[in-house]
Amino acid sequence: MLKLVVRSYSQRSIALLALGITLFFNITFFSKLFTYAASEDNYLILFSAPLVLFLLLMLLLNLVLFPTHRLGFRVMLAFFIVVGTLCAYFIDTYGIVFDSNMYANMTQTDTEEVFDLITPKLLFYVFTALTLAFWVIRKAPLRFQSYTKELFQRAVVIVLLSVSITGIYVSTSKTYSSFFRNHHELKMYLNPYYPLASLGKFIAKNLKTKPHLSVIAADALKPEHAKKKLVVLVVGETARAQNFSLNGYEIPTNPLLSKRDDIVSFSNFYSCGTATAVSVPCLFSKFTREEWSSDKESYENLVDVLNKTGVRILWRDNNSGGDKDVAKRMQDVKKFNGVGFDDVLLQDFQASVDQSYQDTFIVLHQEGSHGPTYFKRYPDAFKRFTPTCDTQDLQKCTQEQIVNTYNNTLLYTDFILDQTISLLKANEDKYDTTLIYASDHGESLGENGIYLHGLPYMIAPDAQKHIPAIFYRPQKTLELKAKQNDAFSHDNLFHTILGLFEVQTKEYDAKLDMLR
Repeated sequence: MLKLVVRSYSQRSIALLALGITLFFNITFFSKLFTYAASEDNYLILFSAPLVLFLLLMLLLNLVLFPTHRLGFRVMLAFFIVVGTLCAYFIDTYGIVFDSNMYANMTQTDTEEVFDLITPKLLFYVFTALTLAFWVIRKAPLRFQSYTKELFQRAVVIVLLSVSITGIYVSTSKTYSSFFRNHHELKMYLNPYYPLASLGKFIAKNLKTKPHLSVIAADALKPEHAKKKLVVLVVGETARAQNFSLNGYEIPTNPLLSKRDDIVSFSNFYSCGTATAVSVPCLFSKFTREEWSSDKESYENLVDVLNKTGVRILWRDNNSGGDKDVAKRMQDVKKFNGVGFDDVLLQDFQASVDQSYQDTFIVLHQEGSHGPTYFKRYPDAFKRFTPTCDTQDLQKCTQEQIVNTYNNTLLYTDFILDQTISLLKANEDKYDTTLIYASDHGESLGENGIYLHGLPYMIAPDAQKHIPAIFYRPQKTLELKAKQNDAFSHDNLFHTILGLFEVQTKEYDAKLDMLR
């Protein structure tokens, strides 16, 4: 087989590409694999894994890069180089995984978020990838033999690779099977296999005909209240529970809220997902995290149910990712798209409330702590924890700088929540008021080499799932404090908010209502 590879230009190209992918595109994969194998004294995995991956890549590339067209062969080589290089940047730099949810996030990313991710290091990777791709397409010395000769050589190589891989599998299957069963998340770091496989799944899912809107809670009824209800739901962005001083964090990130005795912070609250594209639609849905999938977006949600019972809906959105179509059927929606600070969400609060005296549900969707440009999320007056990381290139900053900058965003969220509660208190003579705050998901700040968020839920660290949740409900403060360490999640919000408005429907589950 070695002789065939050396003599054939196409096989040499495939071998070089497979070697490059093994050595340069899978640094994170091997880093995690070697750590696990070394901790278990699994020397077989330690020394054989690179060879096994190289052989598997050789087999896969021989099956995919078939030389039916010489330009096509060059273009496919270039394609793998570009995809592998760019995926390697994000995997190695931020520790992210390219699953179908990540592609959903990417399709909903706006230009500001894209620019926030551009760093000199990324530009270097892009330049390198495009230069190599151009060279492969235009300059690489590839000469092909006759079609029948190429076909014969390719068939021989595929057979020999298959026999070699089968032999290795038969002799080591017990070791490899148990190792990867125990560390099944490793496959998610295989580059470019997993990113391309996930892309295929994402495309296939989106090619399906989207179902019509499914009506829920058609039986929903709400009593008329003499004193109208005013409920505010603040949907945070990228806040994690462990950095809230209300939850015991030693740095005072909640100085204003900590002075209040009329709020309750739930210390054991978890998100539905690790990315906005999943968490926001999920938290407004009737479905639990275990039941949720993107197909469920075709169902009506909480704001639809409240709207049909006569509750007035106001949606104010400063998140650069938007409302994820949750509010697309609502009339009173204002989107600021993250161009300013989150105080923009409150600029017309009182005027909007005064327009009509009726049961009202207000959603304030923050830009919050959205990274990696944490330094852009707060005014200078809130730059209290220093030194800070005033760049989107997190690799240039120390862990202390990143955490300080992130904590400043929480300090600003503390201010926004305090201001919102003050506005509610000013309306308590007329309204029965409630505020609920919950982040959409958490954030990794470099722990174990992982940054940002969006990892698959089953392997995501707690920092990406454990989120802050705060309630302001004056007449229920003592009752809520008795539950503040109980386990709750986004699953509870749909039913809790229906309960606040006393909506009667078969969709309401009192067992999931945090106030029952």
